[in-house]
Amino acid sequence: MTAALEEYRPYFIVVTFSFLAAAFYMTYRPRKAAAGGVEGCCAPAAVSGRRFNMMTMNKIMLWAVTAMAVVFLFFPQVVTGLFASSNEITADMDQTVIKVIGMTCPG
Repeated sequence: MTAALEEYRPYFIVVTFSFLAAAFYMTYRPRKAAAGGVEGCCAPAAVSGRRFNMMTMNKIMLWAVTAMAVVFLFFPQVVTGLFASSNEITADMDQTVIKVIGMTCPG
């Protein structure tokens, strides 16, 4: 399954980093001041403690997802190891080596 998607890996990397960049922008963008200097519903004093906690949780989750994406993008064998079946080679098995000429892609 993963070998079939190997050719699309560069596209997935670009899409992943695009979504992460958009998420970081939306999370850390500067907030606009209220029009005319009048404090409205979105003024910092009107933000409740729960809103602060939710924003903190959003930032923590964004960094966690970013770390997981970087690990999975730069170390694809981690993902392969998670979904690999438990087919282990034992001493009583026979081994067959087939030489394929012209094959250069390890995927």
